[in-house]
Amino acid sequence: MTKPIHDSWLIFRRTAREAGGNVGLAFVAPILLSVFLLVLFRTVYGRIADVPGWPTDDFADWIGAGGVFLSVFVGAGYTAGGLLRDIDTGYLERLRLLPVHPLAVLAGKVGFEAVRGAVIATAAAGAAVALGADTTGGIGGLALLIALATGLAVAWNGIFYLTALTTRTHAAVLGLQPLFMPVIMFSTFWVPTALMPGWYRTVATWNPFDPVLSAGRSAVLDTGHHRDLAVAVAVLAALTAVTYGPAVRRYTRLAETG
Repeated sequence: MTKPIHDSWLIFRRTAREAGGNVGLAFVAPILLSVFLLVLFRTVYGRIADVPGWPTDDFADWIGAGGVFLSVFVGAGYTAGGLLRDIDTGYLERLRLLPVHPLAVLAGKVGFEAVRGAVIATAAAGAAVALGADTTGGIGGLALLIALATGLAVAWNGIFYLTALTTRTHAAVLGLQPLFMPVIMFSTFWVPTALMPGWYRTVATWNPFDPVLSAGRSAVLDTGHHRDLAVAVAVLAALTAVTYGPAVRRYTRLAETG
């Protein structure tokens, strides 16, 4: 094992141990909130599936994929906040003396974020299935949904990393938490575009998150919309590039100069 990979693994293990001591915040809270909202939405809005032209037999079929993505949205910012704590406590200074390459630090933390996102998404997917969501796509469809949620967790957290390293304040990272709300609200999370008013349909159509949501829904319902998957991957890759690129540069300068 080369040194950068070994260093990344050590950072990953350290981050995992920290999360193990704070399971409630790292795992339980985002899972419970997502499950609660899935149950609430299905209970309150379940009869909407009786509307003529509704594309699924049950409302749970429509919002199941969205609930999985919601779980990684509400859990975002955990490792970015941890990075700020490492800076504040002088841990970064100790790493500089070893020396550990800055990319290894970020790779270890983002790697754990991917694993954490997969765990959260899997639990949320299990809850959606328990509520009766359609799984025509089988295990493969669920696996693809969880893979997309994991990619979303990594890409979305790039915003938090970039903000943390730009502002160096915990308040700024916490302030980003509600950012997912307009992203979810102005999408097909609730209803298909055919049932939206004109202006709302336009916003949802141009919402870059909506192809990700559509791809996840297509995977579990096995509707075969491969174009949605291609667009979803492109959106996640673009968000990853535009956030982690400058975040890496900022962290490298910080690690080199303090």
